[in-house]
Amino acid sequence: MAEVRAGKILVKILKEAGVKFISGIHGGHLWPLLSALDEDMRMLHLRHEQSGPYISDGWGRTTGRPGVCFGTAGPGMYNMVPGLAHAFLCKSPVVAIAGQHEAFHDGWAPFQEGYGEEVCRSFTKWSKRIVDPRTMTFHLQKALRDAVAYPPGPVVLEIPVNVLGRREEDTRQVGYIPTDQCADMSKAAADPNLIEKIVRMFIEAKSPAIIGGDGIYWSGASEELRELVELLKVPVITRRMGRGAVPEAHPLAFTGAFRRPILNGADVIAVFGLRMSNLEHYGQPPTYNHQAKYILVSEAYEDLEARVPTAVRLMANPRLVLRQMIECARDLIKTPPERAEWLELVTTTKEAARKKRVEMVQGVRQARPINPNFLAQEVVDFLDDSATIILDSYSMAGFTTDKIDAKFAGQVLDAGTDGGVGHSVGIAIGAQMGRPGKQVLALLGDGGIGIAGFDIETASRYKIPAVYLLFNNSSWISTEFQKTALPKVDSWGMLPDIRYDKMFAEVGCHTEFVTEPEQIRPALERSFNSGKTSLINVIPDNTVLPPQLGVSQARARE
Repeated sequence: MAEVRAGKILVKILKEAGVKFISGIHGGHLWPLLSALDEDMRMLHLRHEQSGPYISDGWGRTTGRPGVCFGTAGPGMYNMVPGLAHAFLCKSPVVAIAGQHEAFHDGWAPFQEGYGEEVCRSFTKWSKRIVDPRTMTFHLQKALRDAVAYPPGPVVLEIPVNVLGRREEDTRQVGYIPTDQCADMSKAAADPNLIEKIVRMFIEAKSPAIIGGDGIYWSGASEELRELVELLKVPVITRRMGRGAVPEAHPLAFTGAFRRPILNGADVIAVFGLRMSNLEHYGQPPTYNHQAKYILVSEAYEDLEARVPTAVRLMANPRLVLRQMIECARDLIKTPPERAEWLELVTTTKEAARKKRVEMVQGVRQARPINPNFLAQEVVDFLDDSATIILDSYSMAGFTTDKIDAKFAGQVLDAGTDGGVGHSVGIAIGAQMGRPGKQVLALLGDGGIGIAGFDIETASRYKIPAVYLLFNNSSWISTEFQKTALPKVDSWGMLPDIRYDKMFAEVGCHTEFVTEPEQIRPALERSFNSGKTSLINVIPDNTVLPPQLGVSQARARE
């Protein structure tokens, strides 16, 4: 067997696993890997390494397969940190390969010295420095599997250049098993006795509710969740990547905009595959009723640690548990549960919230400058049912999220508890590659475009037809809010009404400049019909505050 550089062995494993592309910026410490690429393994060459994990995130969350990115030693690895932390908090399957100086020069002040295994440990599933080239295939295969095992997340492999460039026989690889001989992991169902207990709790409940989260999406349980809530007549809210598993226009569905009165009134609440994080108010009152009985179901132990009064906790696959519940309920239900009063409360609460939203949008339809609430509604109404929406801009995300009626799980890609900005630039690239032929819209702000915007040039260069709608309010969040909250500090404002559309027209994008409400829909039509990377630069009324500012202040007073 001829000897080859270790980097070529890595590329072979990536191909075996079905990886079609990797993204990053070249550097000398990774040349043994990059020189092994060919026409079967595409490389997206970026403007900033942070976009590599974001692209991998978009790919991973839309396909269910791990995205792979890379960064060279030192600064290349450090620049991936924001995207890796984002992937960790959003449960996105990402494998990052980091270059490193020669291992025998540790502590000698080598060029671009850095220790990614240590740096990345707190925001990855695991990080590993590979010092023996014979173990590379084992660690890469493990990384590709572990990244998608629930809860999915990023894995970092750090490889010193003297290891990556060493000549090896691939037959000397330790622990290598051909990918087609690695069976998929079986999923766990639950104890039938506990399933019957849960179903009886729901049948006997007067006001039950179900919450479906990330685990619904990653276990492929949308059909089962919808079937169960219809069978048991249980209102359901879907969150994070599970949002839309039961379409939000469904009669039994309710959303975050009006969840408090429903969750407060529930007597039995089942939570499937969701961590009760800050975004869920940690499962605490006054949003959550602690007089209710809680059922927690997830494949991740961290999801089962919610600080709620728990009647049943199941570490099991949500799809299998839901299917077990459906079969059990069919056997136990003699007559459909009578919950007219409870369902009427859900319906009237939903209708009141929607009526309030419609009236509010109608009242600002002709406002000049463009009212952000009208902008958000116009965008949502325009999009296809199959569109992917990426929430980025803090302000635009706040104006938009409650106007979306998600149609399927994984339709709305948010920032989870990471809450950064600029991520949508890369995520849109990965999402568009993961869902070719479908609309992909990134709701980007002028803060985010400053942080990550030049990888829009990358999208243009690779002919990625994603559309970036830029909420250009010339400020971080809002100068109006800053004047009230922190009047003595320097302004949060930027130069007013910057013509980002002109900037990105120069790199081949289709661009639009929107200042009037009647221009919004035609700009969207031209952008999506152009078949090109597009930037819609919208100048809104920057005195209108995003709704979550008021919510945050109210919660702080509670």
